[in-house]
Amino acid sequence: MKLFKKALLATAVFGAMGAQAATISSTPLKLSAEGVELKVAPTAGTLTFDVVVDKDHPSASTITLNFDKNVDLNDGTVALTGGAVTQGVGAGTAYAGDVGFNYGTGSFTFDDVVITDGDASKGETDSITFKVNLGNPLTADSAFRVVLGNHGFGGAPNDRVLVSGESSVAYVSNKADKTQIETGTGVIATEVSQFDFKVDTKLDGLITRDDLTSFIVGNDNAVKTDVLKYTFVNDESLGLALTGAVTRINFDGNFKGVVGTAAPTALSAESTAAVANTGAAIGVLTLPTNASSVVNAVLDTVTQTTPGTPIKDTYTNTVDFVNGASSVVDIPVTGDVTASVTVTSVSNGGVTLPTNGYVAYSGVEAGKWAIDATIINVPYLPVNAANTDTFIHFANETDKEVDVIVTAIDNNGVEYGPMNLGAKLAANTVTKISEPAMDTLFGLNGATTKLSVTFNVDADKGDVTAYAVSQNDKGRTEVSTSQQRGN
Repeated sequence: MKLFKKALLATAVFGAMGAQAATISSTPLKLSAEGVELKVAPTAGTLTFDVVVDKDHPSASTITLNFDKNVDLNDGTVALTGGAVTQGVGAGTAYAGDVGFNYGTGSFTFDDVVITDGDASKGETDSITFKVNLGNPLTADSAFRVVLGNHGFGGAPNDRVLVSGESSVAYVSNKADKTQIETGTGVIATEVSQFDFKVDTKLDGLITRDDLTSFIVGNDNAVKTDVLKYTFVNDESLGLALTGAVTRINFDGNFKGVVGTAAPTALSAESTAAVANTGAAIGVLTLPTNASSVVNAVLDTVTQTTPGTPIKDTYTNTVDFVNGASSVVDIPVTGDVTASVTVTSVSNGGVTLPTNGYVAYSGVEAGKWAIDATIINVPYLPVNAANTDTFIHFANETDKEVDVIVTAIDNNGVEYGPMNLGAKLAANTVTKISEPAMDTLFGLNGATTKLSVTFNVDADKGDVTAYAVSQNDKGRTEVSTSQQRGN
């Protein structure tokens, strides 16, 4: 019981100590997280924050403001200056060198401002110390403002403070006999992303399984287009921003055979100045010139540029894929399309981007094109191997015959199809596709070949299943299919 009472007492004392702390408040500087990461050089500026004390500070008490490693009170040429405080330069204001004070309606004053410019190479940080002047104490619940640099309270304004990242200031006060009065902390600067990117409308075309050149829409109506819409934001108004950023936006998937898209439309910008700043580079969507022969080509390369005065730009682009009303080119099954945003160049001096650019976003889901059919892939089928027999059973559980289109690749990089299986899968029947049938279908002429075969089955998902087997004199082995793997 005594131990329990002691614990309660300790908790009460600790809670009281935690509650009695000076409060430091400010409007934190908003810094570009990307600029901080890439070490954009900070520009000398000012810092302003307010302090509310919780306890009485007798005359001759010392107040110290300790800054962290991301704050430098020396602009690289001249350090922030302090010294004796010149009082009464305005209503409740005073200054010492580059440090300004606003006492408000308080009767207290400060003096003897000392700036400590720590050696960053030794892990030292900067601090400011000043005293409560003889005369009136700084009483509990009093507040004052501190302005570092261009204070405007008197004397020559000087921007001296460099802030290179997320940072805070710590407050500690002591009586003349070194007894601590109170402590507190406050945020000076925060880091936020300079870029924002989202896919507003994903690719969702469902390719008709009859001719593969159109997308199906309800009631068996086919269309030749699909729309992709995205919004990109570049806020170069942040501190330490990457300026003049040229940004590439890519959508990656299997776009083999795709030969064109309609140009995007720049729909919006958050200011009239942003419209003028978009530049011609936002204009046209292009595909790689060899897109018709390259799998996993980049669908869309759009360059965003924001020259001139730093500003927050918002771009909303719409990409219309148009296959052409009379097109006989198959629309590819893309797989999962993902988007990425890469900064390829900036105008900041001294900033070095990675070799392939700075990746701001990657792996953003952007939809896919899929066939309105059952797709079954058998990734490994040895055909015509010695002492080996390979075959596939299809179970059609519907009341109608089902067409099957076949494509394949082999171990030598040869592509086969698309081609018709040659016979429909009978209704409510298990149909075997034998090894000799596959030899004939792919024109192998008895050559030993390893195939990955994809079957495009004209049936809804789950209506037709496949079971692949390879066997020799040592036994039978089941070959896993995409159905069994759940993909």
